[in-house]
Amino acid sequence: MWSAILNKLSLRSVLIVHVIVPLLLAMAVATWFGLRTVEHIVEARLQEDVELVARAIRLPVSYSLEKKRFGSVSQALQSVFHIGRVYGAYVYDKKGRRIAAVGAVEPDQQQQQGLRDVLEGGERKGQYEKIEGHRVYSYFVPLFDTSGKTNGMLQITRKKSDIQEYIQTLRIRVIAILAAAALFMSGLVLFGFYRAAGRYFTGLVQSMTRVRGGERSHRAPNHGPREIASLATALNNMLDSVDRTEKEVKERRRSQQELENKLRQSEKMAAIGQLAGGVAHELGGPLSLIDGKAQRALRDPNISSAHENSLQDIRGQVGRMNDMVRQLLDFGKGAMGEKRWFRADHLAESSVLTVREETGPDVEFVNRGPEPGPFVYVDPLRFEQALINLLRNATQTGKTSRVQICWELAVTREVIFKVEDNGPGVEDEIKPRIFEPFFSTGKNGRNTGLGLSVVHGIVREHQGSIQVFDSEFGGAGFEIVLPPQDEKLQQESGADNV
Repeated sequence: MWSAILNKLSLRSVLIVHVIVPLLLAMAVATWFGLRTVEHIVEARLQEDVELVARAIRLPVSYSLEKKRFGSVSQALQSVFHIGRVYGAYVYDKKGRRIAAVGAVEPDQQQQQGLRDVLEGGERKGQYEKIEGHRVYSYFVPLFDTSGKTNGMLQITRKKSDIQEYIQTLRIRVIAILAAAALFMSGLVLFGFYRAAGRYFTGLVQSMTRVRGGERSHRAPNHGPREIASLATALNNMLDSVDRTEKEVKERRRSQQELENKLRQSEKMAAIGQLAGGVAHELGGPLSLIDGKAQRALRDPNISSAHENSLQDIRGQVGRMNDMVRQLLDFGKGAMGEKRWFRADHLAESSVLTVREETGPDVEFVNRGPEPGPFVYVDPLRFEQALINLLRNATQTGKTSRVQICWELAVTREVIFKVEDNGPGVEDEIKPRIFEPFFSTGKNGRNTGLGLSVVHGIVREHQGSIQVFDSEFGGAGFEIVLPPQDEKLQQESGADNV
């Protein structure tokens, strides 16, 4: 239960409970014992004052009593009574009869007993007793004549209340001093705690509050004593670790999402590839038969010109469909052959020769790159197909007059291919969809939208990347980046001698 209560207290409250309160209690106990000792000393000192007064008038009173000068005795007692510290003064003869008295009279029975004890014993005696209802301190002193015999007794009294009032005043003063000292010491301890540790703990709490409020980049200042600075450093290290962990989690989630997207895309591409391959295979036979029949019909010498034109149109449409079937077959292959080392410039030049035969002199092709070019580890037929598709894509806009293909070896040993043209380019809103299957911007009806999808698939088969950008010639540009080439593996395979 006590632990639960402490858990709800602040550090300052715990300091008060565990340090200041025990300290004040210890001070109070020590002060109480000290005050009791002082009270006994003061009380003894006040009693000693009465004794000193009695001793001071003892000899004159004894001499006056011996000479029967009772007036002198009374005068001596009067002089004592005027001191102000005496409540009463009494003189008795050797038989205990009161001869002179100043102050309170009519001593009680207990006083008479004390008187007899002093007269019989001849010794001084002090005791507390009651005279006329007042509690007093009485001091009895025997009186001796010149021969040394007891001839009487002197009694001096003082109110006990005088002693108690003095002691009470002393107590009040001591308690007031103790309270002031306790307040001062408590304030000094609390102020010292705040200066030494409290303000730094407050700073740590404020820093944690700011972090909890959303300031994740805030860090606690590592000032103050070594232990508090270590605590702040540990807190900052924990926050840094949390940030790193959150970043790692986000990065893993992002990577996982990318992998899932790639997996879905691969499954989608595989399904579309199977469908495209099957469709192309089924269409290949009928198209070949139609084209063959049209060719044989055109060999008939008696064919009319109208029929000849119709058959030529049929063959043209069949050729167009054959192009579509070829693209479907390319998209549906999806299986890479054997990789080997091949020079980048040879791949680019071979691809340009193939496309140049299809386009004729209307389009200018420019090859740019180091010769001999860097070696790449690829399936040459598949990768050349990717370059051919990019070159064909550049020439199919109908407004392209210049196509450039470049190759280079980056500092990081990545091999980069770029195909650029001066055509109309690719609009920004369709760039994210440019590599999707069957997506096409062509208006001539001959493009199935599979050419760039095939390129994207081939580049991914080679662990590379491809992206579209705006060419400096005003048209579209495509950049293929193949992963860093292993120079040691290249030398071991003897590719430098190819």
